[in-house]
Amino acid sequence: MRLLKMRTGGCSLWVLLFVGALGQSMAADLPHTDVPKSKDSPIVSRFAGSTIIAYHEASYDEVALPMGPLRNSAFAKTLAATGKVTRIVYASPTGKTPAEVFANFRESLQGSGFKLLYSCTSGTSAETACGGYNFAHNYADSILEQDNAHRNSMVDLLFSADDDVRYLLAELQRDDRKVDVGLMVTRNSDNPTGVLLQIIESGQMPTKQVTVDAAAMSKALQSEGKIALYGLQFATDSANLQPESEATLKQMSDLLHQQPKLKVYIVGHTDNTGSLEHNLTLSQKRAESVVAALTGKYGIAPARLSAKGLASYSPVAPNHDEPGKAKNRRVELVEQ
Repeated sequence: MRLLKMRTGGCSLWVLLFVGALGQSMAADLPHTDVPKSKDSPIVSRFAGSTIIAYHEASYDEVALPMGPLRNSAFAKTLAATGKVTRIVYASPTGKTPAEVFANFRESLQGSGFKLLYSCTSGTSAETACGGYNFAHNYADSILEQDNAHRNSMVDLLFSADDDVRYLLAELQRDDRKVDVGLMVTRNSDNPTGVLLQIIESGQMPTKQVTVDAAAMSKALQSEGKIALYGLQFATDSANLQPESEATLKQMSDLLHQQPKLKVYIVGHTDNTGSLEHNLTLSQKRAESVVAALTGKYGIAPARLSAKGLASYSPVAPNHDEPGKAKNRRVELVEQ
């Protein structure tokens, strides 16, 4: 089976072209080894013996994950998940059924602490049905648009012609991080069982890689009395500064060396995830880590710096969603 995209009356139309004589096997000519530059996710591993036939990774993107059945060519409900996106399409070993592959993934996710948000199986009762084989078509359609090189292989695996579609949406919340997993398992004619796995790790857009220089810090202190320094990065639920924080620390030290009379507070902030007591301790330790770096490595006199942790007492955005939480996780430089 192959896919051809045509345009009729200004609209796109996917046409499935069946290759081979009537009655012959329709099995796809799939790769026998993983496609180049692909790898398993460290969060969700492959079903044993499977092969990666398509792979995509983005440091930050938004993915609409189905959270309800397909009705009138649209999903009844979707979850807009944002963050680091890993998308993998697997061909399962010959002879493995969608039921077996799906059950293994589901049990592995739940055993790892994931919470099941939604699940469906085509051909079952109305309460648990996905909405027919078009569920797979609609879900995979936008992905086909983004990966022309592996389009035909993905169609062969994911566009179910047998109404055998299984899907789940699961979520894991740990500290101030969240992982959403969309998993679809389907069978198409004589092809191996196909798996579409999407993993979205919530996080901040890579704008924090842009370093605020000493001049910008000085200007902000003069006009606002403070500045949020998102370039200071810590390991999750830890006060250990990450290596990418060095550029911002260097600019902070340049400012303090240029203005020898300047004294500042280093103030740590968190979002509201977890207990207030825990976050007060964490934010205090993070502020102290910044002070220690400035005094130990960059030679700033300790008397010029004072560390304080405020947890979630002073948000700059609502803590209702990940973008807001990301803004609230910060260290501020405040003039004394």
